[in-house]
Amino acid sequence: MKKVACKSLYLLFFLVIGFLSHAQKGEINIKQDPKIDSLLNKKIELDRERYSKEYYTLQLYYGNLDQANEILKISKEKFPNISAELSFETPNYKIHAGRFKDKIKGLKTLDTLKRTFPAAFLLVKRMP
Repeated sequence: MKKVACKSLYLLFFLVIGFLSHAQKGEINIKQDPKIDSLLNKKIELDRERYSKEYYTLQLYYGNLDQANEILKISKEKFPNISAELSFETPNYKIHAGRFKDKIKGLKTLDTLKRTFPAAFLLVKRMP
C-alpha cells in the first residue's frame, strides 16, 4: 500500500510541476536603433550593385603576343560557342574566354577547357 501511495504522490508532483512549467507566458521587446536598419539597407544595395557588375571569366593564357594569338586561334577553332578575347596588360597579353554570371557554370566550362589549356583558371572580373 505504501508503494501505491508513494507512486501516486510522485505522479501528482510531476503533474503539478508540468502544469506550472507550461503555464508561463513570455514577451520579448526588442529596442533597436533605427540606424541599424539603415545600415542593413545600404549593405543590401551595395551587394546588389556589386553582383550586377561582377562576372566570371576563364583566363587561358598570359604572356607574349605571338603565343596569345595562337591560343586565341585554337580556342576559337575548338570552342566556337565560347567567346574569347585578347587583352593587353603591360607587359603581357591575356586571353579570356566566356563570361559567366554563375560560378558553377564557369567551373564546368573550365573543366572542359582544361583538357586543351591546362593552365586555364577561373577569374572574377568587374565591369567598369
